[in-house]
Amino acid sequence: MSLLGRIRGAARRSRFLVLSGVLALALVAVLVPALLLDADESPACRPAPGSADALARDPERAAEALDPGENITRTGPLKRLLRTTGDPLCDGAEGTEPAGRTLVAATTGRTAEQQREPARPHTEREARVAYAVVLLLSKGSEHYRPDFPLGLNPYLAQMFASYIQDTSRAVMRGTPHDWQHPTATDEEADYGDGSGNWATPFPSGRDVHAVFPEFETAQKVLRRVAASPRAFATLYDAERARFAWYLERLTDSAQEPGTKAKEGITGTELELEQSATVVAELMASRTVAVKDGLAPSLAEFDRAVLRHTRGLYHPADHRVRSRPSAATLAQRRPDASPGRGKRATERLMDGRVQLFTVFDAWARERGIPEGRAERLRGQLDARYANALNLL
Repeated sequence: MSLLGRIRGAARRSRFLVLSGVLALALVAVLVPALLLDADESPACRPAPGSADALARDPERAAEALDPGENITRTGPLKRLLRTTGDPLCDGAEGTEPAGRTLVAATTGRTAEQQREPARPHTEREARVAYAVVLLLSKGSEHYRPDFPLGLNPYLAQMFASYIQDTSRAVMRGTPHDWQHPTATDEEADYGDGSGNWATPFPSGRDVHAVFPEFETAQKVLRRVAASPRAFATLYDAERARFAWYLERLTDSAQEPGTKAKEGITGTELELEQSATVVAELMASRTVAVKDGLAPSLAEFDRAVLRHTRGLYHPADHRVRSRPSAATLAQRRPDASPGRGKRATERLMDGRVQLFTVFDAWARERGIPEGRAERLRGQLDARYANALNLL
């Protein structure tokens, strides 16, 4: 072979080797990340900010640090705590635990370890943080539905329970159309004509309410929170405690105090429908959780709820006239044990049974006129069925 031929052959071999090297590098670039992902399928995540632990121990400072302002424009600190953009918050001791404990402190005025201590009325700042939390977590990575880490659920449930009157109202009715603020005091929510209060049927005169954004926004967050049995139990306990609190303060005519006889029981119907909606929402949420693979099975989920629930709640057999702060409603002591075993689980997790057992006993003990009790029972039943069918 001539010298020129040998040179041309060497050039062809060099091009082949270079091309082979490029292809090999490209293959490595594709395969190595895939192999690493197979070895550890956990997606990238970020820990909570280093300041979270200190804030979790200081409720006042936590609320101040996370306060989004009156117009909810300063949400940066909350976004950083919850990692709502970029890689999500890690589950566990480095992520959801310190972040969740900080949320509890900032929104309830008590640390996570102090939740059994008597609650005080919420402050404007605490209620604004709660509002902003719901607003931010309602938007998932694809802006379709929430996808925040499930490790936050127990802490978010404590937050919602602390605002159970506001949470219940948000799920059923949302925000009054003419109200443009994230919070409302008892006084601000008063209709002003003696006909009642849109934030609570029994205002204490000391509460600041979180007026959660758009009922569908609160619903979406609540549904994901309820996907965890422990969180479900916290929410279920809180709403059943609220139901008992409401019933025992009605008159023997099943009316809210101050309501004129001719005005009927419309207010009572709305409040009972509110409880029916929340309970139905919770029951449907657990079914969706199993369907989406967030919980292994309904049977296992329900048994776990029985282990976590505080108990059963019954209204007093006489009219109660006190008006405690709405922040204390979820702290009500259970009136009975839920029992143990399969039968106890089935009864606890049948929302209709829980609502009607309490309602029927209350109507009987208080001597509510039969026709009126039957009307209210029908409204309660219809709303429960409709809420389940709409989910």
